[in-house]
Amino acid sequence: MRVWLSAVVVFLCLASSGAHAQEHLVVKGYSSDQTSHAVEEIVQPRTDRQIARWNQMVCPQFVGFPADVERQFEAHLEDRFARYGIPVKAHCPIPQLFILATVHENDLIDHILERDPYLMQGIDVSAAFADNFRLPPADVRHAIRQDYPVRWFSDVGIEYNGQTGTHLLNGNLPPRFGGGRATALYIGEIPMTSFLGAIRHEDIKYMAITVDLSKMEGVSWPSLFEYVSMVALTNPQLKDYDTSETILGSFVKHRKPQSGDFAMTELDDAVVREFYTNDRAEDGREETQKITSDVTASLHP
Repeated sequence: MRVWLSAVVVFLCLASSGAHAQEHLVVKGYSSDQTSHAVEEIVQPRTDRQIARWNQMVCPQFVGFPADVERQFEAHLEDRFARYGIPVKAHCPIPQLFILATVHENDLIDHILERDPYLMQGIDVSAAFADNFRLPPADVRHAIRQDYPVRWFSDVGIEYNGQTGTHLLNGNLPPRFGGGRATALYIGEIPMTSFLGAIRHEDIKYMAITVDLSKMEGVSWPSLFEYVSMVALTNPQLKDYDTSETILGSFVKHRKPQSGDFAMTELDDAVVREFYTNDRAEDGREETQKITSDVTASLHP
């Protein structure tokens, strides 16, 4: 809890010092191959990992937005998440989704990395899996330092789907939790697979999204709401996307937000629906193939 509170204080204090968006793309004009490529760009689990998604009520906290914009943003996010069966509740004691507005995004990111190089990873996760306590990959830490108008990172926890037997885990705690010996840190024997298939899954525990308001000239608030909603729902890679078939590639091009009105596209909607209806314990590669095939077939019957 001490580590969690430290991270929260960093986000809230630094972000609050910063600042006090409908084009609906359709698949007509895109080939099935282009659609498949677009889906594969969005759905990219890491090697030997699964697709992470929210598996709990999501409590957002907005920092740095004008009061009227915050109310609109909150209502928009709640509506978008509800569309896919994810409950949202604002003003919780412990938020999971931080959306931080600033006009000094580089400074904010530098301070976050200085205070918490783990980028929240390891908070409220199972102690049974060593990967839950590793530093974020180098490409994640590199991307978040790049000059994107919206940036994000998340705490993803590998979780076990059930209990089998008992096992007393003794060992050293990760350095960020003070090091030292841990006794009875986790009860439960954790095989990776069984004759029933995968018995683990990956949950988004916490996410932080930063918005650089100094780069938003000419951008409509509803467009920003839609873009951030897609990011929050899917936790995609932070990068430039090749295609305008997704709002991830139409709203931000070459690290610059585009003026005009944008919304989550038919492809975005289909991808997110697959995210939240598929078996969350599915192997990452197999689920990516299934989502790509199903979305492409639905948009190119």
